[in-house]
Amino acid sequence: MSTRRPPRTETVERTESMPHILIVEDETIIRSALRRLLERNQYEVSEAGSVQEAQERFSIPSFDLIVSDLRLPGAPGTELIKLGEGKPVLIMTSYASLRSAVDSMKMGAVDYIAKPFDHDEMLQAVSRILRDRQTVKSLQAERSAIGKVNGSEKATSQNASGEIGIIGSCPPMLDLYSKIRKVAPTDSNVLVQGESGTGKELVAR
Repeated sequence: MSTRRPPRTETVERTESMPHILIVEDETIIRSALRRLLERNQYEVSEAGSVQEAQERFSIPSFDLIVSDLRLPGAPGTELIKLGEGKPVLIMTSYASLRSAVDSMKMGAVDYIAKPFDHDEMLQAVSRILRDRQTVKSLQAERSAIGKVNGSEKATSQNASGEIGIIGSCPPMLDLYSKIRKVAPTDSNVLVQGESGTGKELVAR
C-alpha cells in the first residue's frame, strides 16, 4: 500500500539584508533588462510603467531605493521624490536631458544616471546610494541612543541634586551623590570636609 505524499511547494523568502528596489520605467525592454541586472546582484525588485501605476500597486515609501526614468507617461519621475517620503530616488535620463536631471537633483533626487547606462555604472550607483543610506540610518540611531543616555543621566543628576539640595551634574558631583545615598541610611560617623559655602550642611542633613 503506497502513501501519497502532498505536493511540494517552493517559497522564496526575502532576507532582511536584501534591499528592495522599485523601478519606474515606461520602456519595457529597459525596465526588464534593469530588473534582471539588479536581481542577479541580490536585490529584490518591483517594477511599474508610470508613477500612477507605482502608486496603485505599491506602498512607495516601503522601498529602500527608487530608480525612475525622468520622462514618464503622466507625472514625471521627480514626483516620486515627494511620494517616497525621504527614500532615495535615482533618476535615469537621456543625454539630451542632462539639464533636467540636474534640476531633478535640486528637487531632491539623490543622483542621476544617463541612458544608455553601463551595467557596472548602474550597479556602482545603486550600491553607493544604499550604503550611504545605511550609514545615515546608523548615525541617526547612534545619536538617538546618545540622546537617551544623556537624558537619563540628566534626570538622575536632577533627582539626586534635588534630594540633597546641591546643584551640579558633572561626573564628580554624580559620584558624590551616589556616595551620599549609600552612606545616608547607615549609622556610620562621617566627616564632611569642604570650603565655606560648598554645601557641607546640606550633605550632613
